[in-house]
Amino acid sequence: MQNHYHTLGVDEQATPDDIRRAYRRLVLLTHPDRTTDPAAHGRFLLINEAYDVLSNPARRRGYDALLEASRSPPPPRPPAPAAGTYATRVTPPRRGRPAGYATQRPRAAPINFGVYQKPIRVWGKILLLLGLLVVVDYYGLRYTTTATFLSATIYDGGADTYVVRTSKGRFLTSGDYTSGKTDLAGSVQLRVSLLFRFIREARMLPAGPPLPVLFRHQALFAFTGLLVLAAGFTQGKLLGDAGRVNAAIFATSFALLVVVLILRV
Repeated sequence: MQNHYHTLGVDEQATPDDIRRAYRRLVLLTHPDRTTDPAAHGRFLLINEAYDVLSNPARRRGYDALLEASRSPPPPRPPAPAAGTYATRVTPPRRGRPAGYATQRPRAAPINFGVYQKPIRVWGKILLLLGLLVVVDYYGLRYTTTATFLSATIYDGGADTYVVRTSKGRFLTSGDYTSGKTDLAGSVQLRVSLLFRFIREARMLPAGPPLPVLFRHQALFAFTGLLVLAAGFTQGKLLGDAGRVNAAIFATSFALLVVVLILRV
């Protein structure tokens, strides 16, 4: 069937440049000023009509759609039911879902932990500093002060251990000096850590003997060790990006416990 593409001598996939070149070539052959052939004049009109349609993108799309529709005739209509019979309605089959449809779900984009590494390293350094300060303060930073003796009560750990309370903190001591003297009143000379007020040494005044100060911070130093370990993992390359984020979360949890225990000193 003759159509605009055949008129210009191009195929249906021709580019606009192909159509333009074909039109110019044919116009030179069929223009009335160049030939006196009457048949050429009629073809000239068809060439211009074809070019007007195919050179316009919107008109070309519509024309292509008409060509496609003309090549695909509609399906034949079912025959009409005979007189006195009922037509049976035919339900078209439903399209089934593709295999595996129920299990195919869009995957969530992976979390980019790399963007958190810089703040994680800074926060890890802060937590690491907290843990180191607890250790250094307990073993190294001390000053001497005087406090008021408030009371000495039996510790839960046993009858020979007492909790001595002063106006500047409390400490554990053995029961040798307090035995039968829980109503003592007076002053106590203390050696206290500079930052967190850990009592390391004690002496009753005036000129009393030194009091044994027992270690009672097992839980505090256990969590401090875990804090330093977890905070250290945020600084090195032993763990990946996600591992360092998890280490920072654990270190933060241990730091909160350490702060709570320090406040109870």
